[in-house]
Amino acid sequence: MIKKGDLFRSLSAADDHLIEVVRTYNHRDIDPDCPESVAIIGMIETVILSGSNIGKTKRFRQRGFWKRFEKVE
Repeated sequence: MIKKGDLFRSLSAADDHLIEVVRTYNHRDIDPDCPESVAIIGMIETVILSGSNIGKTKRFRQRGFWKRFEKVE
């Protein structure tokens, strides 16, 4: 489970970023053609702690987050 304050490292060798989780939340995805159709998407908001983009915040879907980052123990 991902918690606020957890540190993660990028799996990509091209951009070796260290990031910190700021918050997790559920985003509603409403279909414009059918307002009764709503999908709940787990999201993670992070802040970059290393690299050229220090201090910037980024948001990721939880589903794809584990493919891009690994937890720092």
